[in-house]
Amino acid sequence: MLKAVGLFGRKKTTRQFKDFYAEWFNTLKNTLLPSLRSSMSESDSSLTRLSTQMEALHLHFQSYYDALDLAAQNDVAQLLCPTWRNALEKPFLFLGDFHPYLFTNLLRSFLTQNDTDTDDENDGDSTVVQCASDRGDRDLFERPWHIATAWRSPSYNLMERVEQVERGLRLMVPALAARARDAQVGFLERVARNWAFGTHKAAVEEAMAEQNEEMVGVFVDANRLRKSVLVEIMDATSVYQGALFLEGLAQFLVGFRDPELLAQFELCKTPLSKQSRLLAI
Repeated sequence: MLKAVGLFGRKKTTRQFKDFYAEWFNTLKNTLLPSLRSSMSESDSSLTRLSTQMEALHLHFQSYYDALDLAAQNDVAQLLCPTWRNALEKPFLFLGDFHPYLFTNLLRSFLTQNDTDTDDENDGDSTVVQCASDRGDRDLFERPWHIATAWRSPSYNLMERVEQVERGLRLMVPALAARARDAQVGFLERVARNWAFGTHKAAVEEAMAEQNEEMVGVFVDANRLRKSVLVEIMDATSVYQGALFLEGLAQFLVGFRDPELLAQFELCKTPLSKQSRLLAI
């Protein structure tokens, strides 16, 4: 077994997680997302096929979180400070991966879509509606009416489940953040306390080992929270709602890596020296 190290330590593993993520992301973008969209855009697509494609994408997300748990046991530092995340992704991270609020906020966007929807209604006998594709070419494609309107008039039970999940997040997220903060404070206090007695190396190694164990626990619990929120959402939604939700979630991740969007973001960044000059004015 590889020797555990703390948050401030680094070590080589047989396979960096960033390599796994690159493969996982390519499968999401180039295989699973297009397959799900195809099954939703065909008017004669069966419920069984759509359910199969939706489940495949859901399992793909769950496999990602399972892989995160395993990687944390070997090197939690590379996950808490992921170098493979770009400038657009990093503001949305919480303890190494996307904030669980991302799931509930996306879900809320579907639930409130009806309130602000001003799109033209089709004729009553129409079986399809036109939906804008989020792909780069922005082409329009046809979707069956029952899919395009899946989020209209959400059930009372669904709304209740969403509120339960949100209440749970409001309790769990601050608790996890506090645990991570306490672990880092404890590490620094222990090293500083023993540093004066000349046991530098031993103090750092012991503190790193303890802190690593705690941070692994915090990371795994945060990961478990992300997984459980996703499962709760999928359990509470219908096949059509779940498919639209997973499509939106996948497109959200893919969009973060859009070269044009990332280039525009980089152009908007203000150099630190310029910020200092502006503050001095």
